[in-house]
Amino acid sequence: MSQFNNTLDRWSKSDKKIARELFELAKKRDYEDLLKLIQLKSQNFITPQSIWDLKDFLNFKAKEFDQKYDYRYSILDDVFAKLILENLLNLNDLKLLSKEKQEQIKNILNILGKLS
Repeated sequence: MSQFNNTLDRWSKSDKKIARELFELAKKRDYEDLLKLIQLKSQNFITPQSIWDLKDFLNFKAKEFDQKYDYRYSILDDVFAKLILENLLNLNDLKLLSKEKQEQIKNILNILGKLS
């Protein structure tokens, strides 16, 4: 079984390059969404406490980003599946990955879809 898992975790050189680009694309989209949200929140500042509320929100988002954007190859399929579920990537974005990697991510999506 462990030999099977090691095979699934392998990333070809070309898949690694594409995976890095997809990872950065998702992160860029996430940051763009966060910037829009911060701009919206800052328009509603009516008290000095609003500043500290924003600080708390940003601390929370920083922790969330640190957990979400984990670029270890052993879990990258899961990361991509979750990014798709959050609409930060889509299946079309994955088309440059090998068919094997695309299928692995789709399988994870099926599992997560059934659990969600």
